[in-house]
This record gives sequence, C-alpha cells and structure tokens, in this order.
Amino acid sequence: MKAMRVLIINPNSDQETADVLSKTAQSFLEDRGEFDVVSMRTAPKLVVTYEDQAASAMELIATVRAGRERYDAFILACHADPNLDLVREVAGGKPVFGIAEASMRMAAMLHGGYAVITPSEKIIPKKFALARKYHCEEELRTVVVSGGNEKEHLLDAGRKALQVPGVNAIVLGCANYSGLDSALEQELNVPVFDGLIWALILADGAVHNKEYQRKTLG
Repeated sequence: MKAMRVLIINPNSDQETADVLSKTAQSFLEDRGEFDVVSMRTAPKLVVTYEDQAASAMELIATVRAGRERYDAFILACHADPNLDLVREVAGGKPVFGIAEASMRMAAMLHGGYAVITPSEKIIPKKFALARKYHCEEELRTVVVSGGNEKEHLLDAGRKALQVPGVNAIVLGCANYSGLDSALEQELNVPVFDGLIWALILADGAVHNKEYQRKTLG
C-alpha cells in the first residue's frame, strides 16, 4: 500500500506549536507516511474562545480546498477541534480527524474513565461540551489545568487527575503537549493519549481502508 499523505493543520498562528506538531509527526510516522504542517496566519497565537475559532475560518476553508487533490487526509491539530465540522464539509470526502475527538473517544473506548489536562480554566467547559458532542461525557471524570507545557507541569496535573476516582487514562488536552505521552505514561503508570498520534493512526486506517476497498472492487 502507498504511503499516506496528510496535511496537519495548526489552527493557531504560533510557530512553536507547528514545530511541536512536526516533531511528533516525524517521530511517529518515520517512513510510513508523508505530512506537511500549516498554520493559520489569521488566527490568534492561542485558540481559546469561539471568536478565536472563527477568526481563521475563511483561511481554513481555502487551505483545505487547495489541498484536496494533494492530500489523502486532514488533521485539525488543536484540542478544541475548532471548525472540525466545517473542515469535513469542504474536504471533498477525504477523512478529517480532530485531535480532541481522536484522543477522547479512544481513551473512553479503551479505558473507560479518563481525565483531560488543559492549559486554561477558560477551556474546561469546552472540554465537557466536546465530550458531550463525542458521546464520551460519561467517561470524562475531570479536567485539570496544567501550570505549563513542560513535563513536570503535566506530571503534577496528571497526579492530581489520578486522585479522582475512576480515572484510568490521561488525555493531553493541548497540541503543545504533544510528544510527551510516553514519558508521562512511564511515570504516571496509566495510558496517556496524545491526540496527534491517535489522529494519525485513525487517518492512516481510513486511507488504507479506502485503498483496500478499491482493490477489492477490482
């Protein structure tokens, strides 16, 4: 089967976030797929509010439409999944995955109760709203705010989350936390979900399933 070509969309304008996403994708995919990372120049540095999400909508539409021929799949790499339904509408039938949906659904399905670590108290209600949308609200036990993006900050938040009964897994609720799942999992001794990695897994499966179906039909 051919290698997947995926466009990873950073819905904010922060180059550091784009660099984090590129590093994780390169490390995970190795030679099993091709990817590009693109940031939204018309978006704020950090997407927090619904107004922030709307700021780059037109640029996002143009980016996805321009990439429909080149890419096999799209990933929306912000844990708010901003404009996810919009991207799916304009993606021309290509699979689209948001890192929040990928990580929260998989954590709930594989491990039941889970917690989300997030960078801001303002985002907490939005995490519960996403859990309701994705039908995994019952399994979401708590949302914990991290003091920063570094490993030690996330470990402190993870330990706090694990004090809540029923938490069997941790979801990294920000794209800037990507790449730290293995180190955190080793110290917290519970599964830790990196949304970008799970979105890549799901995208690869969806792309290769379509290819398999085409071959089966002859």
